[in-house]
Amino acid sequence: MHVWTRTILFCVSLFTILAFVFSGCQPGPAAVPAGSEKVITIGNLGPLTGPLRALGQASVGVNDYITYLNETQGGIKYKDPKTGQDTIVKLKGLMGDHAYDGVKSLSLYERYKAAGMDLIMCCGSTPAEAIFSLCARDHIPGFVVTSGVSPSLYDVPEPYLAMNGAAQPIYTSLLAAWYADEWKKSGKTEKFKIGLIAADVPTRRLCDNDEAYGFKTYVRDVLGADLVAIAYIPQAPIDVKAELSRMVDGGANLVMVDHWGTSAFRVLMNDAMTLGMHKKGVILNLEWIPPDVIANEPAIFEEYNKVSRVEALSEGWCGNEPADVQAKYPGLKLAFDVCAKYHNGDIPEKQGGWFYVYGVKEMMLGEQVLKQTLERTGWDGFSKEELRKTIFNMKVIDTGGLCPTFTPDPKVLMTLPSMAVTDIKNGQMITDLNKRPFLASNTGNKIWPDYKLTMSADWLPYIWTPPDFPRSLMGK
Repeated sequence: MHVWTRTILFCVSLFTILAFVFSGCQPGPAAVPAGSEKVITIGNLGPLTGPLRALGQASVGVNDYITYLNETQGGIKYKDPKTGQDTIVKLKGLMGDHAYDGVKSLSLYERYKAAGMDLIMCCGSTPAEAIFSLCARDHIPGFVVTSGVSPSLYDVPEPYLAMNGAAQPIYTSLLAAWYADEWKKSGKTEKFKIGLIAADVPTRRLCDNDEAYGFKTYVRDVLGADLVAIAYIPQAPIDVKAELSRMVDGGANLVMVDHWGTSAFRVLMNDAMTLGMHKKGVILNLEWIPPDVIANEPAIFEEYNKVSRVEALSEGWCGNEPADVQAKYPGLKLAFDVCAKYHNGDIPEKQGGWFYVYGVKEMMLGEQVLKQTLERTGWDGFSKEELRKTIFNMKVIDTGGLCPTFTPDPKVLMTLPSMAVTDIKNGQMITDLNKRPFLASNTGNKIWPDYKLTMSADWLPYIWTPPDFPRSLMGK
């Protein structure tokens, strides 16, 4: 190599090294003093992919509401308990996909814990049950979103993850009781026969365990009905005619389908039509059906309803309510506004319907407990333990009409103990409280014999309560 070439390369290398050295000595951006920025980090876990991804629209609702709070008021706005001044804490949302898988839920949980998660919002019963003991161990409080979970969630000395809906045996008993009551009021004297088809996931196997949960006993001895069969289908089945045929052959008058997979309901409805279940007068209740299944194939549902009934079950409002209904319930109007703001003017029905609405609802509740905690402790005293204390000592749950206002049972917290039977008409799910009230699990059951919550008086005309589970049957 020529001497001048070596000299030039040496100088370039030396210049580069010196540039790195001196650049490290230059003053950078002013450091932010520790603790000067008030931020609360929220982990938002949901099934954004996979056969049960429709449920993940609840997590989208959670995320949208976090963004809405940051953009409209800077985060959580509260009155400082020491100064009395209005103060704001920013929210940081971390949203991730667990694909309705317990292992992935665990992985997301650990990542978000490492990122400083203060509050967790977990959508899906099985994913929530994968992490509830870790929440208790790590003292990370939070909410299950739009999902009924098993009683095991509270099988820790001090739970940190709050239940959303009731366990499967409770809400399934509630739905069966509603239809049994309709059957009796219609004047029919023959015994009512019920079939149950459920998604084959761990939290949907509870109804089989009658000794612990009492579903079969409740149907038989309280409702005076026959339980034809319980069958389980995959998250994304390709054929369910065998399971439906079991119900038909057993003489079922009602088949309840406890699932939330889009493809599962498409297969099931087509198979039900193939078997002529509508012509046999079998009532179908499609619990938790995603609204796009109905919107994409409205003719099937209309055909079924011509000679029988196909209905749905949701957590309440379906996200297509007219302006006069929205005006009556400010929480519902807010869910519509949030959806329109972040989804090009769409109504919630186009973004998952009730899944989206009740994801927003759960984060509204998250906002309330964050604000109440900060107004009690101030920023200096704020901690995950204090936040947990607020969650599990809520005196009243009021979400502006997204669900009935109620005082929860202090021993068994559920943030949404009600649900709605909805009509299916013209490609839509329709919630009409004048036709069917909210169904509320507000009485004792075999799991929690002394369970009791108190509904607000102004909601009582819109609440239907099932028969209690008699103590005399607790040992059966």
